[in-house]
Amino acid sequence: MHQPPPRPSGFVIETGGAALAARDGRYGAGEVRCAGEPAATTLDACYAGPAIGVVVSGRFGYRSSGGSVTATPGTVLLGNSGEAFSYRFLEPGGVRRSVIALDPAFVDEIAADCGSGSAAFPVAALPPSRAGAPLYAAIRRIASGAPVSSETLAGVIEAALAPGRKGTPRTASAGDRRRAADLARYMDEAFAEPLTLAGMAERTGLSRWQLIRVFSRVTGESPHQYLIGARLRAAADRLMDTREPVTEVALGVGFNDLSNFNAAFRRAYGMSPRDLRRAN
Repeated sequence: MHQPPPRPSGFVIETGGAALAARDGRYGAGEVRCAGEPAATTLDACYAGPAIGVVVSGRFGYRSSGGSVTATPGTVLLGNSGEAFSYRFLEPGGVRRSVIALDPAFVDEIAADCGSGSAAFPVAALPPSRAGAPLYAAIRRIASGAPVSSETLAGVIEAALAPGRKGTPRTASAGDRRRAADLARYMDEAFAEPLTLAGMAERTGLSRWQLIRVFSRVTGESPHQYLIGARLRAAADRLMDTREPVTEVALGVGFNDLSNFNAAFRRAYGMSPRDLRRAN
């Protein structure tokens, strides 16, 4: 695959932003932390080029021409060259993101190869999900500076372009979206607790089967699948950010059986917990 020469000006996420470490001529990557009080909004930010990021911690309202979402841990944020965007912080403590700034020519190349029809990312964000766990891990690894293959980087870009090649999104009522978002936020915070379907249904005021239908309609997966995804994201974070033993990581994020944790982790990330740690 052709690799364009490095850009002299470096890679940045937003116009006038701090330069990211350039990994090669195709992208720059790193971690970004920002603090803001609830209701504070950044109104004038603008993407300098194609960008992909994932929320590691924090909760905020995110808006761009691609739409608006409540961004939570695991949300993948997408930006196109010259696209304006804004944040509205929803809780104190700030936001931590792993981010990748891309060379537009490289994105054009991937878009042409995968037949997306457009090199623009078609949506503002991809929601957290169990199916999205490998994408989350890949973005975090790229941003950490770990060696990654061209295939890994191309796969991340293709996943970001993929919504434009799919059918229209499922519809749900405002009440359903609110219930699902509230429960997802709760699971993001209480993933290590022994959560049950009956308890989650009681929390939302729905029957267990109503909850499964509503949550699946909004998020594309069941509450149990989402909970496993939240635990696996937390496990990946601890493996990359700490030196905790794998057993302690598994127990700390809510898995009661190490073999089940290892199997779920390998299915989601395509490697063992130890292999992910070694690759970081």
